[in-house]
Amino acid sequence: MKSWATDAMNTPRAFLDTPRIANHAWRSLNKWGQLRVPKWNIWRNLQELLMVVGLIFVALPIGAEEVSPAVACPAGNLIAGRMPIEDTDIDGDLVRLTDDAVANEGAFWDSFPAVVLVTSAGSVTYDLGGPTRLQVAYLQADANDRYTIFTSLDGVSFQRLIDFTTVEGHGLRGRAATLRGTVARYVRIGEALGDSFFSMSEFQIFCQLPDPFPPKFKVLQVPVEPVADSDYFEWNNITSARFELVLALLGLALLIWGAWLTRKGRSNEHKKLRDGLLALLGIIAGAAYINLGAFHFSSFIHDWDTFHYYIGSKYFRELEYDRLYECTAIADWEAGFERRVELRKMMNLRTNEMELTTEILRHPERCKSHFSEERWASFQNDITWFRDRMTAKRWEDLQTDHGFNGTPVWTIAGTILSNTGPASDTQIVILDAIDCFLMLGMVGFIWWAFGWRVLCIALLVYSTNFPNRWYWTGGSLLRYDWLLWTVAAVCLARKERYFLSGAAIGYAILLRIFPGFLMLGPAVAMVLQLFRKRRIDRRYLAMIGGIVLSVVMLVPISFLTANSPQIYERFVENTIKHRNTPLTNYMGLPTLIAWRPTEMGRYLRSDALVDPWSTWKQARRDAAQEFKWLFLLTVATALVLLARAVHDREPWFALALGATMIGVSVELTCYYYAFLIVIALLTERHRNVGIVLLGVTFLTQVIAAVGVFGILNWSDEQYTAMSAVTMMGLVMLLYWFGFKPKSVVESAD
Repeated sequence: MKSWATDAMNTPRAFLDTPRIANHAWRSLNKWGQLRVPKWNIWRNLQELLMVVGLIFVALPIGAEEVSPAVACPAGNLIAGRMPIEDTDIDGDLVRLTDDAVANEGAFWDSFPAVVLVTSAGSVTYDLGGPTRLQVAYLQADANDRYTIFTSLDGVSFQRLIDFTTVEGHGLRGRAATLRGTVARYVRIGEALGDSFFSMSEFQIFCQLPDPFPPKFKVLQVPVEPVADSDYFEWNNITSARFELVLALLGLALLIWGAWLTRKGRSNEHKKLRDGLLALLGIIAGAAYINLGAFHFSSFIHDWDTFHYYIGSKYFRELEYDRLYECTAIADWEAGFERRVELRKMMNLRTNEMELTTEILRHPERCKSHFSEERWASFQNDITWFRDRMTAKRWEDLQTDHGFNGTPVWTIAGTILSNTGPASDTQIVILDAIDCFLMLGMVGFIWWAFGWRVLCIALLVYSTNFPNRWYWTGGSLLRYDWLLWTVAAVCLARKERYFLSGAAIGYAILLRIFPGFLMLGPAVAMVLQLFRKRRIDRRYLAMIGGIVLSVVMLVPISFLTANSPQIYERFVENTIKHRNTPLTNYMGLPTLIAWRPTEMGRYLRSDALVDPWSTWKQARRDAAQEFKWLFLLTVATALVLLARAVHDREPWFALALGATMIGVSVELTCYYYAFLIVIALLTERHRNVGIVLLGVTFLTQVIAAVGVFGILNWSDEQYTAMSAVTMMGLVMLLYWFGFKPKSVVESAD
C-alpha cells in the first residue's frame, strides 16, 4: 500500500495541499513517537518524516505563489477601467492607462494620453481580484524603452514575467506580449529601461484572446511633436537667451557704428549719445546675466550644482573625489528608496563610466567606514534636504554627473562655509549668495582699473556668451571665485600692483588650475627679454613672487582641510580622469580636432548600453589621439602669435592676452568660457576686441537658437560649433595684436 508521502510526492505541484501534508505529518510524528509499530517500520516512518519536512519547505512557497484551486478566466480586458492599487514614481492621471483609449501611433512621448514614469523604478500594480490565468497583454508606451511585467499571487512577492521590448519609430507605439498562461492575482507594469524618458498610455491584459488582437481602441489624435508654448512672452530660460542674442547684436552694432565714425574722422560726433547707449546696454547686460533678477526662474538656488559643491566640500574628508554618489546611494537605500537605488544607473567616479549599483549595495561598508556615526547622521540629513528639493527624475539624473572636482585649496573655504550648520533653506541661500558678491567685486575691479566704458563692453561680452550663462553654475557655492581673482590679477597689474597681481593669479590657479594659462603671456615675454636683453623685467619677478606666496600660504592649509598630504596625488588622478572623459558640453581646440561628422552623438548614442554615450566617448578619444600632431602644431603656432603680440607690452596686456591660450590648449566645460571677460579688457587697446568678442557671443546665441528649430539640436553638435566660432575669434585677436603696427593697434579712442 502506498504511503501518504509517496502519494503526496506523486501529486502535481500545482495541486499540493499544504494543510493535508501537515495533517499527514502530524499523524506520522504521532505514530513514530508512540513506537507501537514493528521495528522495521521505525525506519520507514523516519523516512516519511524526512520527506515531509522537505515537502513542507517546498509546498509553503508554492502555496503562496502558485495556483489556488479556483483559477478564473473571464473574457475581455481584465483591468478595464480599473485604478491601480499601488503606484510608484508616476506622474499623470492613472485612469488613462485602462480607459480603452490610445494615442495615434508616433504621438509625442509625454502627450496627453500618457502617464510619465519619472524614474526607472516607476510602476503601477493592479489587483485582478483572485488568481487569474494570463494569456496576452497589450501596451502602448514610448517606443525606445523596455517595460517589464511582474506577477504575484500574494501581492508581496513579485516575479519578473516578460518584457515589452523596444519597437521601431518614435513616440507612443503599441506592442503585444504572450504571457504563457501564467496564473496571478496581482500584475505590475513598469520599471523601464531606456533613455530615462519613460511613458505609458494604455495597458490591457487578457485571459481569453480577443478577436481581433490587438483590440480596437478609441484613438485620440495628438501631436507627434512637442506642442510649442503659445505664450511667447513668458520669461523663461529660452526667452532669456533670445533676449541676450538681441543684446549682443545691439552692442555689436553700437561698437561698429563707433568704429565707422572713427575711420571717417568723426569720432566726436554723437559721442554723448553713444556713451549713453553704451552705459544703458552695460547696465542691462549686468541684469541680463541673472535673467533680470529671475535667476533660475523657479528658484535662486541651483540645487544640482550646489549639491555637488556643498556636499563634496562639507564631507571632503570622508568622500574625497570618488565616493559622493556611492554614499548617496547608501543614504537613499537606508531612507527607504530601495527599489530606486537597485535600478539606478550611476556614474562610477573612479572610472567615469556608468554602472549599476549592485556592487555598492553589496558592500555599504566601503562608504560608511569613512564616517563616524555622528557624521553619517549629518550626511543623511543633508542628503534628505537636497533630495526633497528635487523631482525624483532629477535626483536620479544627478547621480550620472561627474562628481565633486574642487581643488584641495578650493575646499579650504568650501569646507569652512558648508560646515557652518546642517543644510537648510537659510544656510544654502546665504552661501549661494556669496557668488553674487564675488561678481560685484569683479565689476568693481574692472571699473577701478579700466573705467566704465571697458566695463560695459566686458559685461556685454560676459552676459551674452551662451556657454557661460547663469543657467550652468549661478546660484551655487563659490563657483565664481576663480573668475574674480583672475580678473583681479589683470586689474591689479593694470594699476601696477604687480606683487598683488601675482598673488591673485596664484590663488586663481590654485582654485581652478586653468587660469595658469594666463601666465603664458608673461612667460613668453620673459623668455624674449632673456634672449634679447639678457634680463627680466622686475615687474614680472614681482608677479612671480606673489604666485609663490599664494602657494606657500595656501597649500599647507589645504593639507589640514583634507586631513591628508596625499590629497594632491588623488587630485591629479581625478584631473587626468576627467581630461580623458569627453563630455558633450566640452569646448576648445581639442573638441574641434576630435570632431567627426559621422561620429556625432545622434549616430553613436545608444540607450541599450549602461552608459549610452560610451561609444561616442571612445570615438572622441580615438580621434584626438590620431590627430594629436595637429593639436600640438596649432598650439605652437598660437604661442608664436602670442609671443609677437606681447613683446614690449605691459605686463597686464601680456596677462590678459594669455587668456586666449585657455581655449587653444585645453578642453573645458562650457561655463568656464566666462574667461572671455578677461580678454574683453583688451578693449582698452582697441575697439576691435569688443567687436570680435561680441561677434563671437552673438554667434553662440544663434547656434543655440537654431538648435530649437532642429538644426544642431544635439549638445555635442552645438558646443562643437560654439568652439569653432570662439577659436576663430581668439586666433583673430592673436593675429591682430601680433601683426598690426602698435601705432595702429593702440589708437583706440
